[in-house]
Amino acid sequence: MSSFSVTIQSNSAGGSSYSDMDMESDAASPSFTNNSSSLKGPDAKLEIKRSKRRHIQQCGKKKYAVGGPTQGMINSESQESATFLSGLSGGYDHGKIREIMAKMILAHQLPFAFVELTWFNALMKYNNSLFQEVNRITIKDECIKVFELEKEKMKKMFKNISRISLTSDCWTSKQTDRYMSLTAHYVDTDWKLQKRIISFFDLAPSHSGEVISDLIIECITEWGIQDKIGTITLDNVSNNDRAAAILESNFVEGRKLHFDGLFFHVRCCAHILNLVVEDGHNVIEGCVVKIREGVNYLRKSSDRLLKFGEIAIASGIQTKQPLCIDDKTRWDSTHRMLESALPYRSAFHGYALRDPNFEWEPSEEEWASVSKVCNLLKIILDATNIFSRTMYPTANLFLVEIFNVKKEICKAYESSDAFLRTMSKPMFEKFDKYWGEVEVVMAIACILDPRFKLLGVEYAFHELYPANEVKERVNGVTSKLRALYEKYAKELAASKAAASTSNTVPAAAPTKPSARSRRMEELMAFVKASNANKKTKSDLDVYLEEPVFLEARVNLMCYCGGVKIVVNFQC
Repeated sequence: MSSFSVTIQSNSAGGSSYSDMDMESDAASPSFTNNSSSLKGPDAKLEIKRSKRRHIQQCGKKKYAVGGPTQGMINSESQESATFLSGLSGGYDHGKIREIMAKMILAHQLPFAFVELTWFNALMKYNNSLFQEVNRITIKDECIKVFELEKEKMKKMFKNISRISLTSDCWTSKQTDRYMSLTAHYVDTDWKLQKRIISFFDLAPSHSGEVISDLIIECITEWGIQDKIGTITLDNVSNNDRAAAILESNFVEGRKLHFDGLFFHVRCCAHILNLVVEDGHNVIEGCVVKIREGVNYLRKSSDRLLKFGEIAIASGIQTKQPLCIDDKTRWDSTHRMLESALPYRSAFHGYALRDPNFEWEPSEEEWASVSKVCNLLKIILDATNIFSRTMYPTANLFLVEIFNVKKEICKAYESSDAFLRTMSKPMFEKFDKYWGEVEVVMAIACILDPRFKLLGVEYAFHELYPANEVKERVNGVTSKLRALYEKYAKELAASKAAASTSNTVPAAAPTKPSARSRRMEELMAFVKASNANKKTKSDLDVYLEEPVFLEARVNLMCYCGGVKIVVNFQC
């Protein structure tokens, strides 16, 4: 862990000093030397004790504040700590103190050595003279103990979850070490979307799809959720494709996957858009390099930057946005750099005339190309931000955003501008390649949004596909949704039957039925036989036939849980 240090300085002249505090006595007794108080010795100690007693009495009346209903992100730290503290007896319990310190270390990402800091221990002893100091080794063991206890709680909780989706994230450290995390996403019994990191492991430099799949299988087996996995989302690299194929073959054998695993491997939509954007940037790579090197050259010298600013003012440039440099590994960063440079095109030209060493002025044609690319990529950037930077469920929004991206790419692909056609062709082809794999899943999510239902899919498909294909595609999505519904309906019926069987009371000894009861039985048998020939509507049919929920703001999880509540959920 990273190091952590605390530096304490004494107050200015005339104020109290930390050196005045006697740490050996039961109660600290700083000498008050300011104008408002001249207490010293026993009188000071007595006043401090009285003040401390009043402080405890007042604080005891205050309630712990937790996140209100308008809180957009899940943050249970304050709730957990309030619940934990409310259960304390009030007496000193060294075991509980160690547990609280371990949770503090974990929650706030503090180093283990924090518990050995002089002033931390001084604070704890001042608060209670019975406090026993612990070292970094002890608190590390306590953190592991807390981790194991929380893990067991999660395992018990997972037993009540019917379906879990997994996402993975891989990255490389500055030391070129490869790491991978695995996150479980699920809807809890209160119809709230939850996510938990269930594994974090390092990967060998030459890791293969087999290695990745083995690590994932080992992880989910340890958690006991191997029969609950619905989908997995991995980055778009060949090793992960191989890993997903191996995992799919394992889970299909257990007949637990939707549609026999057809949509088991879900592509990351944000990653798909990143790949599409790379093709757009490749077309103007020369322009990007010129602007990047030019901005670097200007920013390396304050004199150059000042001169460039003077030229910009003289040219009548009104923007206050400064030039920014990009991170080559992030296309959104490159996009911001290009957008910041566009208003300064005349300043680039004016500075190149004055500085013979400045060799990175784009031509007018190159500036025009950058402008066209930025206009197109802005649409994709907005969609990416919705997919990757929101902290609430967004599956229902994907179809609308993807439709908007596809519409803009098609417009460029069919443009009379030769540059736009050349640039958008690889983007169009790559988009179609990956979009086909997630189309049905995203369309089902859109149908389950009560504001859109089938109308949202029909609207998007009319824009995405030729008119003669729309009806067939919509019917295909609807049939898959019905198959999914029937699967869940059968599982629910089976669980209810098992529950009713376990609660069945032994029947009493049969008695001879009366004439009236026989007639009633015959009537009920006739009604059942007649009703059996009539096809009843399923909950899905009723949902699709109901009018759409005409509200711009709706909490979808509350709606699907059976409570139609309008809350502050912005799309």
